[in-house]
Amino acid sequence: MSVPPAPPVPSQPATTDEGLVSTSPSTITALLRDALNQGERLRLTNYLHPDVHWHNPHGQGADYHGRTQVLVCYARLHAQGTRTAVEETFTYPQAVVLGLRAHPAPDAEPTPTVEGLLLYQVFHIADGLITHIDGFSDRYTALDAAYADFTRPPHRQRPREGDR
Repeated sequence: MSVPPAPPVPSQPATTDEGLVSTSPSTITALLRDALNQGERLRLTNYLHPDVHWHNPHGQGADYHGRTQVLVCYARLHAQGTRTAVEETFTYPQAVVLGLRAHPAPDAEPTPTVEGLLLYQVFHIADGLITHIDGFSDRYTALDAAYADFTRPPHRQRPREGDR
């Protein structure tokens, strides 16, 4: 009598030497969409490179460097009542673009600067981790930045929106 083969074990994402999860751009797209729609920023922790850098659109506000600063910024926005809804996603081999609509939390006061604001975040990916985040107010500039990532080697310094 033969024993039936064991069911396949679901594949686990690869991890780096630092224990970070390294995975495909389509998996990162799904994670970003779910985490940002649900306000669960901590789900991003293992997908952010330790030296991740976040540029804000048009240089408005501070830039953030490092996983902790990026997560603290998301936490601060959430605490202030800002929520996001992902309206569009574009996945490239080395970048993910999300079209985010900002809105106040149900129990927060509406703010004219937040209500209905549409912005685009480009999450640059290298070795399965988010290494750089750029914010854009224009969809086509964001898509161009993501496509440029596809056509040049990874880890190259990304120009800021105002430098184009």
